[in-house]
Amino acid sequence: MIIPILPILAGHSALWHVHSSQSQSNWHIESFQSQPNLDPSIHPIRHLATKADVEFHAMVKRQSRTLDACCREYERRYGRKPPPHFDKWFRAAQKQGFLLMDEFDSMMATMQPLWGVAPSDIRARLDKIIAASEGQGMYLFTVSRDENRVFTNPENWMGSTFSYWFDSEVLQTLPDLSLVVNTMDEPKVVVPYDMLSHALQVARTPRKGPLLPGKRPDLAQHVDLLNIGKQNTWDALSLSCSPGTVARDFSLQADGSPFLTEMGFLSNLTLSKDVCQFPELHNIHAGLRHPSSMTITHSLVPVFSQAKASCFNDVLYPSPFYAEKLRTGEYKEQHDVDWEEKENIVYWTGSNTGGHSTSENWRSLQRQRLALMTSNESQPINLLRLTHQPGEGSSEWVPIESTIAAISNFTRVRISAAIQCDHAACREQENELQINTGVRDDITDGYKARYNLDIDGNGLSGRFYRLLMSKSAVLKQTLYQEWHDDWLIPWFHYIPISMDLRDFPEIVRYLTQEPEGQALGRKVAENSYDWSRRVLRTEDMRLVWWRLMLEYGRLINDDRDQMGYKN
Repeated sequence: MIIPILPILAGHSALWHVHSSQSQSNWHIESFQSQPNLDPSIHPIRHLATKADVEFHAMVKRQSRTLDACCREYERRYGRKPPPHFDKWFRAAQKQGFLLMDEFDSMMATMQPLWGVAPSDIRARLDKIIAASEGQGMYLFTVSRDENRVFTNPENWMGSTFSYWFDSEVLQTLPDLSLVVNTMDEPKVVVPYDMLSHALQVARTPRKGPLLPGKRPDLAQHVDLLNIGKQNTWDALSLSCSPGTVARDFSLQADGSPFLTEMGFLSNLTLSKDVCQFPELHNIHAGLRHPSSMTITHSLVPVFSQAKASCFNDVLYPSPFYAEKLRTGEYKEQHDVDWEEKENIVYWTGSNTGGHSTSENWRSLQRQRLALMTSNESQPINLLRLTHQPGEGSSEWVPIESTIAAISNFTRVRISAAIQCDHAACREQENELQINTGVRDDITDGYKARYNLDIDGNGLSGRFYRLLMSKSAVLKQTLYQEWHDDWLIPWFHYIPISMDLRDFPEIVRYLTQEPEGQALGRKVAENSYDWSRRVLRTEDMRLVWWRLMLEYGRLINDDRDQMGYKN
């Protein structure tokens, strides 16, 4: 179980795209170069949905039910004892009906490189990055024994959420600590590959004594911020990629494919987001190609961010944006309708956010590409058709060439506003995409559709949880990693869409026109409706935050190597 998270330990999937001469990547190459012999009479999406069903039920079944079992599983996964007060967290989680006691791999992986940095250097870097940010988008939160362990929050909308998460039960289990929270949509930390590899090596190497701070504090604790907004970010972001990846060695090709078939159905969502293995993703995602705003540091410093692309090294945590929407009850079931009453279409509307668009780049950015594709009736696409072999009694799904006109009656896509763009680019988008600025759909309009598409904006999509909680099925296109990635299973809780949209037409056709596809869509809607109410509750996010703070409080403590829960 630890093998799938190794790539994330480096903040990106570096270990997944080491050249084939390096044996440590062979497990991955074999698993994607030798696809199983799939029954051609079964639609590829059915294969993926069946596999996802098995994966989901196996995940639920394997969760620890006792404190002893949870401690053993923790040590097996992470190679150390759980942090102090782990028992208090576990009992509180049991009391609240918390279901996924063991599934914290993605969040834990983002902290792993910091075990290769001395705690005193980490603490100093926190102060330095706050000073460098000059109060723009990052805040320092402190928990102190003085003042009765009161949590100090800034004048920011996130303060109320953090005050709730740091209640008295949580504060009693934490040491003094400070943490930096990034309130911007974009992540902040891009560590050069050599520095990251060194930190991971130090973290893995057994020591007899504590890790000593750097002998040159002026270098070991130095933090600068680099403003790369409104420009091509590739040179700055690709530094975190291994020299042995496609992103850095232009003579290489990607070792593996994230697709089940050439149609683009995603069989490995993590790999599909790997910017180091597939650098072309950088050109078709607005948040990477031309972000509206982005300031980064190349120092290894724990910055808590809500979402990140694979080339970033921020620490993931539950988004207060989601938490606030849950607290205020954004989704209201009385405004939703049952599946039978919903229109059999895929629906999306929104502004063109995601980055700063220019006349040169806007046609390649994710939201605009979707609008251009669906509005052009003659746009060539590939679909699948079930053909019967004469005299053999067999059938097979085969690709056919078609146009968007074949599915246009089953999509409703509209960009409602052109913003974050140069004047000329705004006018071009308004004209070509027929944008009627100021005319916006109501939040309830999406509930009338059986399928709601969710797409990245400037950062994570804040509507994701609301859509999961609805009675519609969610189609999700994203390049970002988030804290819940271990908890939501693609093809079971939502339908993943590839960033290049090659799979989108057939997914639309299958879900809306094939009886078995419509049945799958309804099942996915039911799965997300039920699961979101069981694991994406306000109390779940508080418990996840609590456990992260136990981990983080130990990580930045000088005695961290001796700190551990003694069961």
